[in-house]
Amino acid sequence: MGLYVYAVANSLDEGPLSVQGILERPVFQVESGPVSAIVSDCPLSAIRAERKHLAAAQRVVATINAERDILPMAFGAITKSETDLRNFLSRQRDVLIGQLQRVRGAVEMSVRITLQTEDPIAYLVSRTPELRAARDRTFAGRRPPSHEAMLRLGQMVDETFRRYRESRAAEVMSGLGPSSVELLSMPVRGEREVANIAALVTRGSLGGFEAAVHEVAGQIDDDVSFNIGGPFPPHNFVQLEPRKGQG
Repeated sequence: MGLYVYAVANSLDEGPLSVQGILERPVFQVESGPVSAIVSDCPLSAIRAERKHLAAAQRVVATINAERDILPMAFGAITKSETDLRNFLSRQRDVLIGQLQRVRGAVEMSVRITLQTEDPIAYLVSRTPELRAARDRTFAGRRPPSHEAMLRLGQMVDETFRRYRESRAAEVMSGLGPSSVELLSMPVRGEREVANIAALVTRGSLGGFEAAVHEVAGQIDDDVSFNIGGPFPPHNFVQLEPRKGQG
């Protein structure tokens, strides 16, 4: 029977863990020296990304992460056998130990910054004299602007928005740096989102991190909102996962 792999952790001397996993199977650990995998039996070769399965996987990872440091795996990681899994843990031992040290005592927090306006482009134009002048030139004549003129204006809007997002993300990350172990600028979602920042924060520094977010938010006079998420398992700070169906 295969094993569904939820995470990798440091090995601990304990039996079954107090949580049920996907397909309501008991969760246990498979050890290989100083590292272990958090798993449950899985009779299927693949798990569909259905809500009940996603919720079960998230529950396991969150429960274990509340008690110990882990490297959470992407959803759907299945190994064919315990032997294959032990081989994987043995081959990747040094890498896994290094990544566990990277997230030691820490959890992931998210900070999303969103423009509070229905028309982000109009907002950006109103704040950028060069862009406003380019728009006025494009629509100055009586005849509709050419396709080339509209294309140039669109490219200028995109570049201005890119620089604006980079500037705001850098400003926020500078303010959050002292209260974080590590920061990552993640892809934004949607036109109104200005920045999406993942932060690795030690559990003992969560209060200081949230205070730093509020302080940075108070220094930015743009029409934006800050949304703090977490704590989460450190998904964005893990760079290794077993292939589906392999050890």
